[in-house]
Amino acid sequence: MEKKTKSTKTIIIILIAVIALLAGAGVTMGILLMNNNGTQSTDTAEQQGVVFDSDASHYNKEVSSADNGAAGIKIPGYPDMTISSESTDFPITLLNPEGNPCNFKFTLSLQDTGEILCTTDLVKPGDAINGITLDKPLAKGKYTLIINISTFATDSNSEMNGAQVKSTLTVE
Repeated sequence: MEKKTKSTKTIIIILIAVIALLAGAGVTMGILLMNNNGTQSTDTAEQQGVVFDSDASHYNKEVSSADNGAAGIKIPGYPDMTISSESTDFPITLLNPEGNPCNFKFTLSLQDTGEILCTTDLVKPGDAINGITLDKPLAKGKYTLIINISTFATDSNSEMNGAQVKSTLTVE
């Protein structure tokens, strides 16, 4: 009988030790998960396949807004532009205003032909791409430039409401 009691005590001690180890591991995992959920970083976004545009950098200047001061996602306005027919340099600033809850992806195209001039990777809030290089110079003329802005939540990369801004592009 004494042998049975010793075996039972040993089994109970081993079970308590295993339960304590599992509980400690669970607490540790919980802490790690809470830290990651509370502070989702660029690393997590990159692990999800998010690619930020390497040409984007922080932008400090004030810009006009096409949203007339409404609450929500801030969309920059774009003035009429003139470029040279002999150059592939396109001096446009593709800005995601500071404070937006989303990343921007820009697609520039010509309304009449549907020709896509440029598609960017994601641009973080407060960053901008200052100028793009076209694949080839544009022919002289007046065009309606469509600036399509796709938006993706900074925390989950889920698609949000986008915007489309039109501008007159004159090529001389």
